[in-house]
Amino acid sequence: MTSILALLTEFCSRSAARHVAVAGLAVLALAGPAALSVRAEVDTEHMFGFTEGSDIGAPRQLEAEIEEIGHFGREGGTYSTFATNMNLKYPLTDHFRIAGGVTVTRFDSTGVTGVDNINAFVLDRITAEFRWRPLDRETWPVGLTFVAAPFYGFVDDVSGQQASAFGATLIAIADRELIHDRLFGALNLVWQFQRAQPYATQTIEDASLLGFSTSFTTRIADWLYLGAEARYLRAFDGMALNTLAGQAVYVGPNFYLPFAKGMSLSGGWNIQAWGQSIGAASNFDLTNFESQLLKIRFAIDL
Repeated sequence: MTSILALLTEFCSRSAARHVAVAGLAVLALAGPAALSVRAEVDTEHMFGFTEGSDIGAPRQLEAEIEEIGHFGREGGTYSTFATNMNLKYPLTDHFRIAGGVTVTRFDSTGVTGVDNINAFVLDRITAEFRWRPLDRETWPVGLTFVAAPFYGFVDDVSGQQASAFGATLIAIADRELIHDRLFGALNLVWQFQRAQPYATQTIEDASLLGFSTSFTTRIADWLYLGAEARYLRAFDGMALNTLAGQAVYVGPNFYLPFAKGMSLSGGWNIQAWGQSIGAASNFDLTNFESQLLKIRFAIDL
């Protein structure tokens, strides 16, 4: 088992990031001007950057997704991670979807307070996801979706050190078409909790996060939507929001390109505009959060 994981990690370290970039560019090239001149049907799940929309896709239409998420900047040194999420999504009905995925991550950390120096590419986690959409935005005043995404991890998600980890992300999503075919808005309420036990220390580390975000996006062209989002995040020690450790506000732009039927490229960039780590005087929290976040996502119906 160890040798299989080692081979997978080595393969991904050489090719995953290149494959994401090449796949996106290849599809854009193949789509061509003709595809870009026809307005593709939108999927609000992908429209809002780090904020998510309520759409779940058409029943029994398998969707593949490759998502690259970067985290940059922590207290005291240089820090970055690049997580590549590879997911398959399958809506069973108009109201319920299941999905599964695997994440591989590149960790680079030097001199960061509380984080050991590391330069490694690792198999990060496997994830399942369940989405229930009781309200469809096209027939109700708002779309409403609830998400539960449990995971099992192989590393600590901040330090990259080998660990046994598990947890889940729970999201309540609401969105609405504010101006027909022109302006869209979304709200998210997020609760994340996890437990990690690093192999080196065998100490149990519990953490949780509560977040609220809002995002708006507008159609600039038939194939291009641009917008902005704001997110407020609170980090806690303990899995049940036990003790506040820090808080941060992120703002930034997002984009969405539904450039062909069943294909889209989307993403967002978040900058920490304000933060507060408990016990520190700084106007930023670089102990519990990163300075900047970047997301790029390519999705295609199979």
